[in-house]
Amino acid sequence: MIKKQSKINSVRRTLPVCFLLLVLILSGCHMPTHAPEHIPTLPIVEVPGSNPAMPVPTLPAFTPTPTTPPERIQLTATVWESLPRAPVLMYHRFDPRAGAFSSRYVTSLTDFDQHLYALHEAGFSLVSLDSWLRGVIHLQEGRRPLIITIDDLFYADQISLDDAGNPALYSGLGRLWSFSQEYPDFNFAAALFFNLGDKGYLNDYTNGVFSIKEGWREARARAIAWCIENGATPMNHLYEHPFLNRISPSEIQYQLEENDRALRQALTSINREDLIPGLPNVIALPYVVWPETDAGKQVLYNYTNPEGAPVAAIIEGDYDGGTRLAQAPFADDYSRWHIPRITASSSAIEGIISRKDDIPAAKACDLGEVWLNPHLLPEAISTAILARVMEGSCPDGYYIVHQWVFFVQENEVIQFSP
Repeated sequence: MIKKQSKINSVRRTLPVCFLLLVLILSGCHMPTHAPEHIPTLPIVEVPGSNPAMPVPTLPAFTPTPTTPPERIQLTATVWESLPRAPVLMYHRFDPRAGAFSSRYVTSLTDFDQHLYALHEAGFSLVSLDSWLRGVIHLQEGRRPLIITIDDLFYADQISLDDAGNPALYSGLGRLWSFSQEYPDFNFAAALFFNLGDKGYLNDYTNGVFSIKEGWREARARAIAWCIENGATPMNHLYEHPFLNRISPSEIQYQLEENDRALRQALTSINREDLIPGLPNVIALPYVVWPETDAGKQVLYNYTNPEGAPVAAIIEGDYDGGTRLAQAPFADDYSRWHIPRITASSSAIEGIISRKDDIPAAKACDLGEVWLNPHLLPEAISTAILARVMEGSCPDGYYIVHQWVFFVQENEVIQFSP
């Protein structure tokens, strides 16, 4: 997990050819101190664990002692030959009824199934929004990145649990979970933009009809906990889904704080406070409307969540008829205050698939073994990357190794983060 910091430690490393035979010996690396012309700024989000289906390498713990010999580990990098870009789909409600029609804010589960099958067939796989915002963009080789978001949580048609505690197939996340189990390379991840102040939770589904009964708050809290544990991450959509151009800055502050408070209260009510630390601080604009005043906008920019995390990004909506893709955070034109989305529809899915070749696919580069030394590991990774590039076994591009991001071009390695 990337630690919080005010800016990225970015170092250019130029490694002479003579060191290639010592690729895994750390003490021989020369580290020039001049910085690259462009130093990207990656927003930092602390997140509660990672989706086990995602191919993110896990580094073993290392506690050196006088009697412990240095440990060597095998590393594989996710490589993007060009800047990663991704469509960010925006869903709202789901309709499980047979023969239901989709609209702008309601997607029939039949259509949702078709979306997932078509996107998977076209080579897309899910990455989490919070990982994307941190630049930690891992995917299986040959797969293209896709991000799914759902607004206006928590409704039972979006996430319901069955009696065994599993996501029900009559809910949107239940269908996504089932699909990810059938096609593990699609992964399971979603960003859930919640409003806990303007809705109840219909916790009963009988004969195709949702209704509310006693215990709905506990049922909702358990659904929220399941989401966090499995890679569907709650993010702030303000407490009562207000038009931000119609309320004062102090009211905006209240709406943000009360929404976060209600989420944590729900988790506390079922003794799942363990899921609270590390919840990300990402905001989606209700109705895709900004505050009218600069003071109102500053409330959004400066908001910190109850754990003290600053805002990592502000999520907007459609641009250019839903054709704009989200840029990786190390892109020159990246703005964390304006993350675009595409309203999910069958025609939007067809449009994304028709231009899939414009969206980079992941590659993998075997870096071999390196010494596991916490202080020198980034140097070892840089050395190994450059060796593979110069011998022709791996391309130039962006290398993601665990939480480290590097850029390689013309026999230079630049560390972007952390």
